[in-house]
Amino acid sequence: MKMITDWYTCWKERGGLINSAHRAHKTWQNYYARGIYHITIVTHGRKRVFGELNNDINNPAVVLSELGQYVEEAWLKTFEMQPAKGRKIRSLGYQVMPDHFHGILQVVEPMDVTIGLVIRDFKAACTKRWRTLDPPRLVDTTAGGGAIDNELLARMSRKQREDYYAAHGIEPLFDDNYDDTICYRRGQLENIIRYVLDNPRRAVMRALYPDLFQRRQHLIVDGQDYAAYGNLFLLRKPWKEQVFCHRWRMDGERRDYSTPYETTDEFRRQRESWLQAAKDGAVLVTPGISKGEQQLVKDCMEQALPLIHLQKEPITQGWNPELRRHQLCEMGQLLILSPWALTEMEGYEGVPADTDYSQFHNMNNLAAQICEAGSRQDWRIKT
Repeated sequence: MKMITDWYTCWKERGGLINSAHRAHKTWQNYYARGIYHITIVTHGRKRVFGELNNDINNPAVVLSELGQYVEEAWLKTFEMQPAKGRKIRSLGYQVMPDHFHGILQVVEPMDVTIGLVIRDFKAACTKRWRTLDPPRLVDTTAGGGAIDNELLARMSRKQREDYYAAHGIEPLFDDNYDDTICYRRGQLENIIRYVLDNPRRAVMRALYPDLFQRRQHLIVDGQDYAAYGNLFLLRKPWKEQVFCHRWRMDGERRDYSTPYETTDEFRRQRESWLQAAKDGAVLVTPGISKGEQQLVKDCMEQALPLIHLQKEPITQGWNPELRRHQLCEMGQLLILSPWALTEMEGYEGVPADTDYSQFHNMNNLAAQICEAGSRQDWRIKT
């Protein structure tokens, strides 16, 4: 991956907040304006056409195919061509993976087009090269079924080729769209750079140690359906401890709203007890909602203690955790669970289920169920 070293100098310049006329991923972002973006483009059907992992944990890398090398060249050429078009846009870094591409780009000055059009042209160039390297079997249905040669294909307009491919079920190289993350802070951009640089190592780890990086869209635990990422075998551990903390100190059945619970001696004793249990072999289970629970999640991450972490954020097919949680998965110390249909559960104390109040309570109730069901090994993968 190639990096621009003085990215922070231009980082301070980013644009206003109006709608993009081309592709409003974030409806409040102006995609013509200054900004820094992390772009992720995935091949259609996750085809591994850009290369293969070397599976060397000491020196992880992607061995690029001819197409992968062209993708790298096309990304760099994209930015070499922009000054001639009157655009100040630059690449801050990139990484070609076997089935997807990461690019970090900066719009230095407002453009006459959106970044969506820049990405579209990049994808089109890569697709054109792919069709040359691996041409589909083309049949001219208007000429009695004879084969279409490359010269005839080249004379077709882009729209004609797209219509032809669609009519004959020929797959595109890329998925239609792409994902973008807008960078706002220096620390955020540094994290994205580390994430992109670390992609080959994480991919090699997943390939060599698949049990630690299982991704399941449907995992049933005590009747509840979850999406899951991480070490499923933590559910087999017989000793689990739920980390549950109130937001405020409890005085009998009454809340003392003048004293946050995490500031009390009771919390300090309970925190010490939970951490000692984890060191002795227990798995801590929590959604990390209250500040006390968040402190225990932080403790587990810093000390690499076993943790089952519930989260509201969906775990989709392309979702990946941030660096530290990924590292804990590598160590077999973390399982992330995201309950499906959380907003459709029964409301808590008469409060609608789609409110934060009910969702927080339901998440803690699910944590309690996992502790009980896990001890009975009452979980299965839904097929």
